[in-house]
Amino acid sequence: MRPPVQKLGVIGANRYSAPLVHWVLARGYPVVWFEKDFTSLESQLENFRTGLSQSVHAGRMTSLARDSFLSLLSGTTQFADLSGCNMVVEMNPDDPAEKMDLVSQLEDHVRPETAIGISLDTLTVTQLSAGLRYPGRIFRLRPVGMPPRSLEALEIGAGLKTDDATVQLASDFSLMLELYPALSREGPGGVVNRLLARGFSEATAFTRSDRNILSELDAELAKRGWETLPGETMNKIGRSGVRQMMSFFHRFFGHSFFLEEESSGPAAAMSRTSAGKEQGEIRTVSEIADLWILAVLNEAVQIVSENVSSWETVDRVSRMMFGLPSGKGGLLERGASRGWSVVLSGVWTVSQVTGGRLWPSPLLHLKGMEARRHSGDSNGRLS
Repeated sequence: MRPPVQKLGVIGANRYSAPLVHWVLARGYPVVWFEKDFTSLESQLENFRTGLSQSVHAGRMTSLARDSFLSLLSGTTQFADLSGCNMVVEMNPDDPAEKMDLVSQLEDHVRPETAIGISLDTLTVTQLSAGLRYPGRIFRLRPVGMPPRSLEALEIGAGLKTDDATVQLASDFSLMLELYPALSREGPGGVVNRLLARGFSEATAFTRSDRNILSELDAELAKRGWETLPGETMNKIGRSGVRQMMSFFHRFFGHSFFLEEESSGPAAAMSRTSAGKEQGEIRTVSEIADLWILAVLNEAVQIVSENVSSWETVDRVSRMMFGLPSGKGGLLERGASRGWSVVLSGVWTVSQVTGGRLWPSPLLHLKGMEARRHSGDSNGRLS
């Protein structure tokens, strides 16, 4: 049977795209790797070849497998070489103006039916595709998992004008690669980036008075089985990247997403006084970890409540992206086992100690009422 994507074009020869390129080649499909700067392209190809040779020497790969990988991979600095691909994906670091210019150039070099997947942090699919001749073929693509060790899913985000055929092709492409197609609708940041942004927001808010607590929070979450940690991930992205990402969510959701520059404004004053006698001060890293998890869980419920993605997809994606043990499920399954009335009560606590920034979603209210009617509350920390 003919595969849905016979040849994949990948734009951006860098550490973001390398895991996906490796994954596609390992399953026997050809890749054209594009990078406009020849020196950067040659450097990344050399790193790729070196990594494969090291895998051979370590016994993780045979020489035959390495040679097969390399025979399927071609590098280019010319847009015209992408014309034979029936899907092109862009995996560069976030630069909205550059991405919009890139998509416009691609329209002149690939066939009208070629699907174009873009890694988006601070644009929506609809914003990106505005003014294009063929907006129906544009979608968001984001690998989900713990690269470079493994991938588990591809998040596929549709814009308001994305064709159903494009979504189906992207979904079939994901299944072709033995990855779960995590479908999301138009919504700022999709699923993965929105959950990451919530994690960054709360970690920054809870630890802004003493940055040493951020590394302690990472350690506490790691102890509980979390692999994607807020402090570590923010360091990898870099301060400017995190600020750009948080500004994007702040534009859409306002005060709900914390910006560091707010630390001297009214919101900070509320935050400093909100943990009063009734709630008490947050004294331990364990308490901060509980509140952080509750905030991210509430965001997962909010994503479902807004119909950005399904309950099953958000749960699976949250498990994959945070590296949570599969036996315990993702955020939503853990919330259900915890008891929604307990979760609801906890999120109200988060709202109070952050000056009212975070409020439970309507769906979480319903789940909380349902839990109170049908089951007793359980106690114990979130993990």
